[in-house]
Amino acid sequence: MDIYDYLKLDHEHVTHLFELFENSDYSLHRKQIADLLIDELLLHAHAEQETFYKALLRDETFKLVQHSKKEHREIEEQIKRIQTTKKLDSEWVKKVKKLKEIVDHHVKEEEGSLFRQAKNILSDEDAYRLKELMHYLKMQLKLNKRKKAA
Repeated sequence: MDIYDYLKLDHEHVTHLFELFENSDYSLHRKQIADLLIDELLLHAHAEQETFYKALLRDETFKLVQHSKKEHREIEEQIKRIQTTKKLDSEWVKKVKKLKEIVDHHVKEEEGSLFRQAKNILSDEDAYRLKELMHYLKMQLKLNKRKKAA
């Protein structure tokens, strides 16, 4: 598995969580799914920026990477809007659905133009190594989060 397959797997996982959210009618269950979604998105964005995006900071892909980072910031801003909403009402649900729209747009662009450009720059070995680095970083971040929670 290379970085592209790894990122697609992450994207599919998040898409599945959004589907679970949309198919649930129970607000507490939706809150738990939203919390998991937020954790996964923040973890993914951090690890992706530290590995995949850093490897692509070159003239050919600089603008695409900057655009992807901007989209990550938009995702983080929408997450803050969700987290600062006190009530689990229809407005809160709308904010989570808006997050889905932002994420879907980001995934479409990333798996399209950014992946195409990256495949012209990164060797197969680089793509495999980046997957390993990203996976390791995500595991480290999860472990650190658990230690802080304990």
